[in-house]
Amino acid sequence: MVIPVMALSVVCLVATGTLLLVGLLLVGREGPAGSSLEYAAIAGVVEVSASAMFLVWVNGGGPSAFAAANVLMVLGPTMLPFAFRALAPSTVNRWCAIVAALCVVGVAAASFLLPVDATVLVRQSAFAVIGACGAVAAASSPEARRTPIRVLSAALAVFALYCAARATALIAAEGESAAPTGIFTEAGAVAVGVVVVLVVTGAVSAFWITLRREALSSAASSSAVLVLVPDRRPADGGRLPRFRELVDDVREAAAAVDTGAVAVMAGAGLSRAEVGAALKDTLRIDHGWTEEEIAALSQKAVAH
Repeated sequence: MVIPVMALSVVCLVATGTLLLVGLLLVGREGPAGSSLEYAAIAGVVEVSASAMFLVWVNGGGPSAFAAANVLMVLGPTMLPFAFRALAPSTVNRWCAIVAALCVVGVAAASFLLPVDATVLVRQSAFAVIGACGAVAAASSPEARRTPIRVLSAALAVFALYCAARATALIAAEGESAAPTGIFTEAGAVAVGVVVVLVVTGAVSAFWITLRREALSSAASSSAVLVLVPDRRPADGGRLPRFRELVDDVREAAAAVDTGAVAVMAGAGLSRAEVGAALKDTLRIDHGWTEEEIAALSQKAVAH
């Protein structure tokens, strides 16, 4: 059982790093999307901590380590309803967050008051309720029209059904004085958890990418002129060296010469067409651009 838990811990650690990297690069820390990033980071950290506390418990950590592992395990998915509440508060996701939080409290109490087997059953039941809360919060949010959020909601619904089925299997096995088999074992539960973590990470990342693209498109439509870096060399069609770095330079130089400049896909949007020459001078002098790189820039007027 130790190896599957270690695998889950590694997956959670990778997922947390991915969400932080993608989130910070695409949505930043400000606004509702930034708040959802904070909840995603918390979820990843507590799941990694839960795996660590579980390993402490199986190596003789005692009741406190067991209780901490249980609480942290259910606290991770509980962050999802809170994240959707941060994106767009509503009565539905508010109640989803409250119910999920009460499940965490229930697991904490059970960890101290009940035997290990009974606590595992309570924890599994809590997972089912929390997964359902996350699925409902996602499906009822204004973002539910987006494919990544629909995938996220479906993954959480499947997770909730699995947890409910496993809780039923645990009750049946206890009545027969036998251990659950197949996918309902502890190792099977960890495997399902790994798949769910990967799907949720991918869905959240895809959602943030969509938000970023929409923000850049909106910024482009409000600009007077777009100054863009092609990803291919005009001459031979080969990949333009340092593309990402060049795009960052254009955005920085645009902000220096035009207070109304905004970031757009592959470059910057200028609020005034006449600052285009000053932008190129800034790129040449302050950023050390070559004449070839400056010549490769495309400048497009935006029709309003």
